[in-house]
Amino acid sequence: MGDTLTEGQKLEKGGVLTSNNGAYTLTLQDDGNLVLAARGNAVWATATNGQDVVRAEVQKDGNFVLYTSDKPVWHTDTKGKKNVRLVLQDDRNLVLYSGDDAVWSSKTDTSEPPPPAPEATREAAPEPEAAAPEVAPAAVETPPPPPPPAAPRTYTVVSGDTLWAISERFYGDGSKYQRIADASGVANPDLIHPGQVLTIPD
Repeated sequence: MGDTLTEGQKLEKGGVLTSNNGAYTLTLQDDGNLVLAARGNAVWATATNGQDVVRAEVQKDGNFVLYTSDKPVWHTDTKGKKNVRLVLQDDRNLVLYSGDDAVWSSKTDTSEPPPPAPEATREAAPEPEAAAPEVAPAAVETPPPPPPPAAPRTYTVVSGDTLWAISERFYGDGSKYQRIADASGVANPDLIHPGQVLTIPD
């Protein structure tokens, strides 16, 4: 049936719409569920399985409705819209249009490329083997990743410590205390307290 249902057209049980690119299908399953799938993987459904739905119809009153043999069980709530048509688009979205305006959608559109057909996957399988000799030299030239940076040294303040004394301990020069204060976020170098963890930069 292509990718479109126009006014008065319907899907019976087992009926399928297929997007132009062939990647997406809309199927009225035998269990009553209307399912949008990407290469067989369901991405959206009406959750009407088990309700014995017999048809999904684009009505002339503008509504798209799923019916059992005697009652409606799901609809797009678009009654009153004119010139409607249901389109399964190449972006994976199922859209009900009124003229040029979208009045309902499954909100399943995606910017991802469509999944490849299984046949294409099998045909493409030998290609990496043929390309392998060309790729191998490039792999040898790739430099190894740099080693992770060393963890910064830390020091826990004890009673009686001053930044000057701590700087003298690590650098042999008390006047470098400001480096520790800056690295540790200490606003006032004269105010440190026991238990405070200081960062000791190299």
